[in-house]
Amino acid sequence: MGSHGEEGLLHPLSQQDQDAHQGAGKLPGGPEALTSHLPTELDDSEAIRPQATLLEKHFLEGEKQPPSTGQGPFFYIGGTNGASIISSYCKSKGWRRIQDSRREDYKLKWCEVKCRDTYCNFREGKQLLYQLPNNKLLTTKIGLLSALREHSRVLSKTSKPAPCAQTKSGKDMIPALEQLLWTSSGHLGVLRMEDFFPETYRLDIRDEREAFFTLFDETQMWICKPTASNQGKGIFLLRNQEEVTTLQAKTQSIEDDPIYRKMPFRAPQARVVQRYIKNPLLLDGKKFDVRSYLLIACAMPYMVFFGHGYARLTLGLYDPHSSDLSGHLTNQFMQKKSPLYVLLKEDTVWSMEHLNRYINDKFHKTKGLPRDWVFTTFTKRMQQIMAHCFLAVKAKLECKLGYFDLIGCDFLIDENFKVWLLEMNSNPALHTNCEVLKEVIPGVVMETLDLALETFQKSLRSEKMLPLLSQRRFVLLHNGETDLWPCLGGSRNVPRPPLPPLRLTCDAAPLEPSLLRATDRPGARRPVPHRGLGGAPVRPSSAHRRGQPRVGDADRARELSPGPAEEERKNAGHRGS
Repeated sequence: MGSHGEEGLLHPLSQQDQDAHQGAGKLPGGPEALTSHLPTELDDSEAIRPQATLLEKHFLEGEKQPPSTGQGPFFYIGGTNGASIISSYCKSKGWRRIQDSRREDYKLKWCEVKCRDTYCNFREGKQLLYQLPNNKLLTTKIGLLSALREHSRVLSKTSKPAPCAQTKSGKDMIPALEQLLWTSSGHLGVLRMEDFFPETYRLDIRDEREAFFTLFDETQMWICKPTASNQGKGIFLLRNQEEVTTLQAKTQSIEDDPIYRKMPFRAPQARVVQRYIKNPLLLDGKKFDVRSYLLIACAMPYMVFFGHGYARLTLGLYDPHSSDLSGHLTNQFMQKKSPLYVLLKEDTVWSMEHLNRYINDKFHKTKGLPRDWVFTTFTKRMQQIMAHCFLAVKAKLECKLGYFDLIGCDFLIDENFKVWLLEMNSNPALHTNCEVLKEVIPGVVMETLDLALETFQKSLRSEKMLPLLSQRRFVLLHNGETDLWPCLGGSRNVPRPPLPPLRLTCDAAPLEPSLLRATDRPGARRPVPHRGLGGAPVRPSSAHRRGQPRVGDADRARELSPGPAEEERKNAGHRGS
């Protein structure tokens, strides 16, 4: 866990922020305290990076170079999640680690737990800080649900939804990306929320939970989750009327409790119930999901990327009637509870190449899937969903030059090859406790830091973002150079040149899977054509930032609140580990 907890702010929150981090839950007994798990240390060959490049020289330009005594620049790491990789990366550049979380003279700060003071004292344009302060808009169950609902309402009035016919063969898994062109109204054709997000109800809202209790029948299965927990904590299944009746009674008793009415901050976490996908695609009879990454490398302007991760499998065969959660939840935290984990842990994580080979061998002919479905149709679908989710919260995310974030996104494929987004996680697990993770995680972390450094420096110098020299395996989803930004010292928005139409193809054959898959050793540099959503080439924009404006502190403060300290301390584990 982080070295310090996050404190609640005194600033008023927006309605969406209140929904995202609401603490007045409806079930007694919040999740137990998380246990920190130390990551496996890396071999020197994996952890060591090349010495400081021109980018780092620019980053430090204008300041006195560190003397031979080794003083400065400084970096701080709070917690153990990925600490060895981050530390090795920074030390290879001549930076020096500090242990005092209160020091403000750092160049880079990477913390698992967000702290109000860190954001209040952050020096925009001079420091790099991991995690956007209100990333809970994406990374809590209620936050993501509220954002997608609001986005759908807005777009239903202004945009034409993209058709999304999905055949059982998976050939038409995603809307034709050619249709994702700028329309006359200036909006992209959009996904429908119900096409990628399981039906979900909030238990902290009376009308929603009553609607759920009314529609439930015993032919269905639902899963109940706390809004901000991770690692499977506090999750249980609802499979019969008795379990639902018990849940209904508990939620009502909490709502009627006068103590929680007077002190709602003491109530358990808010919860959601989500329709359980009973027909998941299985790998040798085992349930699995896919962890991918949404990288916000820069917040002014937004530079957003997609990154491949890995597949996570259960140890046991899938049985929808089993009461053992380790057969339903794929994360490593749940699988480690099995006595067989030590012997079979390598079988619980597959590389994306392994998954692609399996799908080719088992389903290419029997299901009529295009070859390399994982690196074509599936990858583009994940990219499209991630881009949709980011756009749903883009206007509300706290943006300062120097903020960056890495978010873990979990996807499930059903037996009809339909792709579902299960959740998004802040502070995703960066452990390297098996061979596949040793190959994937260091590269993800190093390229995250590389892109954060390069985009920071280009933004600071008002340079064009593209091409990005440090972009290797991450794929560009959103280039914010053409976004509207508030004027410095005023509230008027300055229009940027319009985004040229992008023609994005979804043909499987012409794509180069090597551009999307993680075949190279993480951290290895190789020239890669810069790609956007769906793998289409992206040309450098002629528009670039001039005199990057700053939003007024008073305006930013209204959405800054990272949330109550106690709840953050409870939930500051490694997401989805």
